[in-house]
Amino acid sequence: MKISLSFILMTLSLNLNAQIDFDTYFNDKSMRFDYIIGGNNHESNIYLNKLKEETYWGGSKINLIDTFNFGDFRVLIYDAKTDKLIYSRGYSTLYYEWLDTDEAKKISRSFYESVLFPFPKNEIVLKIEMRLKNTVFKTIYEQKINPNDSSVIKDKQIKYKTQRIHYSGDHHKKLDIVIIPDGYTKNEIEKFHSDCKRFVNYFFEVEPFKSNKDLVNFWAIDAESEETGTDIPGENIWKNTIIDSHFYTFNSERYLTTQNIEQLRNLAAYVPYDQIYILVNTPKYGGGGIFNYYNLCSSDHEQSGLVFTHEFGHAFAALADEYQYGYDKADDIYDMSVEPWQPNISNLVNFDLKWKYLVDKTTPIPTPDEGKYKDKIGAFEGAGYVTKGIYRPADDCKMRSNSTDEFCPVCYSVVLKMLKFYTE
Repeated sequence: MKISLSFILMTLSLNLNAQIDFDTYFNDKSMRFDYIIGGNNHESNIYLNKLKEETYWGGSKINLIDTFNFGDFRVLIYDAKTDKLIYSRGYSTLYYEWLDTDEAKKISRSFYESVLFPFPKNEIVLKIEMRLKNTVFKTIYEQKINPNDSSVIKDKQIKYKTQRIHYSGDHHKKLDIVIIPDGYTKNEIEKFHSDCKRFVNYFFEVEPFKSNKDLVNFWAIDAESEETGTDIPGENIWKNTIIDSHFYTFNSERYLTTQNIEQLRNLAAYVPYDQIYILVNTPKYGGGGIFNYYNLCSSDHEQSGLVFTHEFGHAFAALADEYQYGYDKADDIYDMSVEPWQPNISNLVNFDLKWKYLVDKTTPIPTPDEGKYKDKIGAFEGAGYVTKGIYRPADDCKMRSNSTDEFCPVCYSVVLKMLKFYTE
C-alpha cells in the first residue's frame, strides 16, 4: 500500500536493459539470498540466513534492470569490481504489510524472506532498499558476496515429481509460473493435477493472457501434505500442510497467506520460474497476492477462478485493490503529498504521472459516479481500501470486484507491459 511512479517513466527507461550482457556477469542458474527481517513501525533490520545455488534462472536474459519502480523493496546487484548495476528487481513482502498493523506499533517481529537473482560469475555487492513513506528508497542492507565461497549451499532436491501443465518454450523467453500445492495429500495429487488444468484454463480466459498463451509456461510440483485443507485460525481449524498456509492473516478472514518462505522457495526451485502460485485445497473463499513474492488462491470456491487472476494482478503487475475496505481517511494509509506507487490508483496529486493521458478531454476529473461515465476511463473515488481521496481508473475492474472478469484498460496496459518485460 504505498507510494509512486508513472507510465511515462516506465516507457522512457525500457532501453536500460540493453546495457547489461547476461553472459558477461552471470551463469545460467540462480543465487538465492535468504534473510530475516525484523523490526517495528519505526525501525527495520535485515540479517543474512543463507546463500544458496539453484539449478535454474527462470527470468529473461535481456531485461535485467527493473524499469517499473514498483514495490516496497528492491534488490540491487552490483559488479564489485566496477560498481556497475547489473541486476535489480522491485518486490513487496508480508513484513511490509505488517508494519501498517496496530501490532507493529507495540512490538517487534521477524519474518523470513528471500530474493532470487542470476548466479554471478564474480564478486558482487548486494543491496536491499526499503521504500519510505515519502517514496524515497533507503538502503537497509549491503553485503559483498563471493559466488565461489564455500558457504554457498549447493545441495539439490530430488524428492518430488514435476509436471508441465502448459508449455510454450524456452523459459528465458516465457513467463514461467510454478503452481505449488498446499493441503493436497498423497491420495489427492491427481486432484491437484486436475485443479491445475482447471485454473490454467481460467487464466487463459482473461486478456491479455488469452491472446498471449504462447508467452506463458505453467509448471506444477507434486508435493503432498500430511492433511487436507489449510489453517483457519478463526474457526480453530489447524492442518499439517507442506506450505503452512492460513486464513485470517492480520485478522482478515479471507486473507490467505504463508510465512514458510524457505519451504516455498525450496519447492519452487524444482523448475524455472518467474512467479509462484500456491493452490490451497479448500472450498473456503479467499486468496492473497504480494508483488514479486507469491500468489495464493483456494481451489474449490465457486469464485476461485475470478480470485486466481485477481491475485495475479497484485503479485505479477503490482496492481492495487480498487475497492474500499473500511477506511475513510486516505492519509491513514498513504502519504498524500505524493502519488501512490501502484499504477492503477491515484490521489490526483500528480495525475499526469498516472493514466491522465488515457482520459477523454470531455471526462471530468474527479469523475462523477454517474451512468454516462460507466464505460469511460476517468478518476472514480473509492479505491485502495479507502472511500475518499484515492481514485481508480474505471467504474469496475477485475481489481475491484468479482462482477467482471476483465482488467480495465489501465490495468490491462500494465499487465501487458509486464508480460512483455518478462518474455524478451
